Amino acid sequence: MGAAVFFGCTFIAFGPAFSLFFFTVAGDPLRVIILVAGKADEGLAAISEDGKSPISIQQMAYVSGLAFGIISGAYSVINILADSLGPGTVGIYGDSPYYFITSAFLTMAIVFLHTFWGMVFFSACEKRQFLILGVVVVSHLLASGLTFLNPWYKSSLIPIYMLTVAMGIWAFITAGGSLRNLQRCISCKRKEDGHVLVYSALQPPAED
Repeated sequence: MGAAVFFGCTFIAFGPAFSLFFFTVAGDPLRVIILVAGKADEGLAAISEDGKSPISIQQMAYVSGLAFGIISGAYSVINILADSLGPGTVGIYGDSPYYFITSAFLTMAIVFLHTFWGMVFFSACEKRQFLILGVVVVSHLLASGLTFLNPWYKSSLIPIYMLTVAMGIWAFITAGGSLRNLQRCISCKRKEDGHVLVYSALQPPAED
């Protein structure tokens, strides 16, 4: 039973994050460098042929946020996962039996939040939008403060996931996404000029 809880909670907490890694990061060596080493934009520009960064600010913000989210999630849940292997049974003395699965869902939300925060924060820094910087910081404090409501998990998980959805929409718009692009992505339409539609602002169009 302990192994089942361990692997189940691990896949819940990090499954979506690692899916994003394999589908959006692993195929690009530069993104892997940023995720693993946090290499700066100036360093990437220095090794490029034309002196310009080979990766956009949106891409760097996304990869950096995802990396920080995975690291933060790992630090927050690693001891809980270790305890899930036993010995002992959660809830045997009247405590909530949903402690492990709730922690897993909370970790998943935190990983996504760090990704979205990174994208919005990078954009705000580039545009010197200090009010948005403050909103990101306040939302971070809000998400952290909501965890103090545990073990009333419904009182913490629901608002945290509402915040996650809101930040996700904000990050999508910040990265250049729109409802029209989303509809094109779903319908797999192409542009009239014959070029394949770039479905995400995180992926720059190919040079002619």
